Amino acid sequence: MPAISGQNLSAQNSSSAQYFSDQGDRYFLSGDFNNAVLSYDRALELEPNSTELWNNRGKALANLGDIDEAISCFDKSLSIDSANLEALNLKATALSQGQKRYDEAIVIYDQILQMDPNYFDAWIGKGMALANQGNIYSSLQCFNKATEVKPEDPAGWNNKGVVLREMGRYQDALTCFNKALTLDMSYETARLNREYTLQDMDGGSAGSTSSPSQSTTSML
Repeated sequence: MPAISGQNLSAQNSSSAQYFSDQGDRYFLSGDFNNAVLSYDRALELEPNSTELWNNRGKALANLGDIDEAISCFDKSLSIDSANLEALNLKATALSQGQKRYDEAIVIYDQILQMDPNYFDAWIGKGMALANQGNIYSSLQCFNKATEVKPEDPAGWNNKGVVLREMGRYQDALTCFNKALTLDMSYETARLNREYTLQDMDGGSAGSTSSPSQSTTSML
């Protein structure tokens, strides 16, 4: 029986890792995050230095609410490639949205933007972190930049509208929500934000299900 060369064995492992990675992706997209983690674990047994697998495992864990373990995955990815922008962005997002550690997240977002000034998700993430700190003017600058970098993405317009509404600039906010809906007619968050802004402009509608003071505008 011919011996299996190291090169062939490596190719087999890579193929098997891809199988489990694809399986994990399917579980992830279906919302079965527990099985997604298990599949990524199987793939990582074969390819432990794959930053993509560590990032995907971290995303699945974050969706399960295990933020600490998710951050550990992103750190592992960064130990393999310290300039991995996706891992940096995922870690910053976990710190900001998962643990409200906004200052730490902003430092990482700035690190990303130094490497790639056009990294859309970092502008969005930094803007959201600043908004959550109450720094709405700096937040608006981030969302302005996001809409310049990627004008076809409705999230930038929606988030810009949220900050403008917070400033009381209702007409400008409405323009942003309309733009978001033009780009994606099924964008429910933008539609609700548009309704709340119209209520603000009308001073509240009699018989409406929620008054402006009760409604909360949502990002993303």
